[in-house]
Amino acid sequence: MPFCPRCGTEVNEEASFCPNCGHALIASTIKPLPQVPSGPERITQRPTGITIIAALNVLGGLIFLGLGTLVLLAAVILGTGFRAADFPIFAGISGAVLGIIGGVLVIIGLINFVIAYGYWIGSGWAWTVGMVFAVLEILLGLLALPQGVVSIILNGLIVYYLTRQHVKAFFLKNSSSYL
Repeated sequence: MPFCPRCGTEVNEEASFCPNCGHALIASTIKPLPQVPSGPERITQRPTGITIIAALNVLGGLIFLGLGTLVLLAAVILGTGFRAADFPIFAGISGAVLGIIGGVLVIIGLINFVIAYGYWIGSGWAWTVGMVFAVLEILLGLLALPQGVVSIILNGLIVYYLTRQHVKAFFLKNSSSYL
């Protein structure tokens, strides 16, 4: 339905005058309904900081994957290797513990790759997971003071950056929802 150009009231298409303000309506002066976006608008260009965070997640994934592989290799060598004959119980237990630690490190590396992909394409779940992990790492940094200062600062910057309006718009997060 068209609207009156003077008061904005919805008018019938055949009306000659606005029923609200009495303005004379000519077919060329009747305005169509303005289009109002129903939800948050996505920024199509990825913010540079998100590209950097995604690249850091890939780098972290490579580091964790490499460390996990080395620990798994150590578990195999220790569990079946050269000292198993002298200390079979120690070799079995330490091999199992190292295997579990190595597996966890590999899983963390793979999770980093998935999060990096989510950042890269602008998925809302990646923003949420990134916020949760950054806050958890800040808390872990507090437990590890004074060595945790670097972790606190870096993750604090990540939380600050992820809460900027243009970054939230890229992830389709409106201003009222943080998680």
